[in-house]
Amino acid sequence: MAKPEIFKYARITFTQLYEDAKAYLTTKYQQAGQLFTPASAYGQILTVILNLAQLIFYYIEDSITELNMNTATRERSIRGLARLAGHNPTRAISASGTLNFAYNGSQVDMYGNTLIIPNFTQLVNESSGLTYTVTMDVEAARLVLSGKNSVEVKVTQGIIESQTFTATGEILQSYTVKVGKNQTVDNFFVNVYVNGEKWKVYDSLYDIPYNANGVVVKTGIDGGIDLYFGNFYFGKAPGLGNAIRVEYLTTVGQAGNIEETVVPVFRFIDQAFDLQGNSIDMNKILNISVNKPIIFGSASEPIEITKILAPKTSRAYVLANADSYVYFMEKFNLFSVVDAFTTFADDDISDDNVVYLFLIPDVNKRKPKNADYFTTPFNLFILNEYEKSKIYDYIEKSGQKILTTIVKIIDPIVKKYVLNINVAAFEGFNKDIIRQQIISKCSDYFLNNRRRDKIPKSDLVSVVESVEGVDSVNLWFVSEENEIFKSDPANVNKPDKGLDDFGDVIIGRGEYALIRGGWDDRNKVTYEDTVDPSKPSSINIVFGKDSEVNINLELHRINVDTIKNTQ
Repeated sequence: MAKPEIFKYARITFTQLYEDAKAYLTTKYQQAGQLFTPASAYGQILTVILNLAQLIFYYIEDSITELNMNTATRERSIRGLARLAGHNPTRAISASGTLNFAYNGSQVDMYGNTLIIPNFTQLVNESSGLTYTVTMDVEAARLVLSGKNSVEVKVTQGIIESQTFTATGEILQSYTVKVGKNQTVDNFFVNVYVNGEKWKVYDSLYDIPYNANGVVVKTGIDGGIDLYFGNFYFGKAPGLGNAIRVEYLTTVGQAGNIEETVVPVFRFIDQAFDLQGNSIDMNKILNISVNKPIIFGSASEPIEITKILAPKTSRAYVLANADSYVYFMEKFNLFSVVDAFTTFADDDISDDNVVYLFLIPDVNKRKPKNADYFTTPFNLFILNEYEKSKIYDYIEKSGQKILTTIVKIIDPIVKKYVLNINVAAFEGFNKDIIRQQIISKCSDYFLNNRRRDKIPKSDLVSVVESVEGVDSVNLWFVSEENEIFKSDPANVNKPDKGLDDFGDVIIGRGEYALIRGGWDDRNKVTYEDTVDPSKPSSINIVFGKDSEVNINLELHRINVDTIKNTQ
């Protein structure tokens, strides 16, 4: 018996499905159009069935979309797919540094003169209202209150919290640690105790030795963290009824950084003790100062970075080559440029086991709030020695570094350039406003630029043209290296240094192109390291003759926009 052909594959929209079904039923049962309507019984049933079919198609399409890393849109889907790929999204990283607690000479009623400052003592930054916690490797620090004695302690932004679970005794136990909606668990500070005994945290179940006290900690798909215990062959499972206590640090990440130019005012929340256990108010007897900057706080891994990094996950969980180091450093969300390389190809075998790291910090996370690209202090574009030491510590603490590999962070070779811009503006627009908008947009471009091969002039032309009131643009770069090179008459006709035939900035390996003044060109013109419009500086904007606004111009602009938007 032949099946009735009701629907056609070329007609699958809701309206088309409804019309085809209605036409079939009308023809089959010879129902007049006025009797078979959406208000009739069969019409209502048909509408409901088609609506249900439409929802089924929607859920099928949605599930297919969300099961593909490249097309998924929901953060939960992307994190779940990343976890399946073996990628553990990086949680927020707490800002940390050291404070100096110095005795101020005030008299205090206490037993003896030794002050005991417990680990995990909390302080509050009066300016930001954020809490910082003393995180030492010992249970308490001791300070003898005499003379100008002081003690240096490490502090980390955030609050120590804990949750407790009861073990089921089964193999491969898992537990979810949920935190508040606006809270994030620090990427590194997680301690797990079973019946009071601390168990070691591993990156993978296969890393845990045979029947060893180990636990795997992963970033939760819906926030918080997930704990996974072993199966005897890889680690072991806590016994039935054992108390599992998870100790973690909740942090605000990047917001906890304190600029080096800022002098914070701290106040102790907790109290210290004397030798008999009496409480002592430290605010009355100690002065607090910053010893090492409280920096390197970072927000959680952006979902866009997760989509890029997840397919590159190493199943070995080791830092074995340059690519694995790039993957590892990108997870921290602290750098605008990450590059790693070795020198196997050269004739020198003495450094074949060295992985060189080229890291440029994300200036957006370091610059003063009122500064832009052109006014941000030069030193913020480069890692200092303290910051390098913290990176080395992160690598060592990860437990993924191969013993035979040496890691070396190299300083970038800074190449300075000046940007000159000629602008023809439309009549009636304020030149000062246009100039400020051009500087602002160019600043945003350079602050967010991640290209490592070149800086194309065409990018900047497009950026400047987007400023309201700008008609046409011409711009060019001036290279400090090239000006020094061309100052020798013998080099005038030789190829430019740092610029290609199009005038684009060329960036070599280990180089960092910076739009900065503070140097002279071949004609002894001095470019100041400012954005002062009254003198040659880092960015120079000159306005030509204004363009007249008329109907022909308006029609032309419409045609140009149409051409740009044509697929």
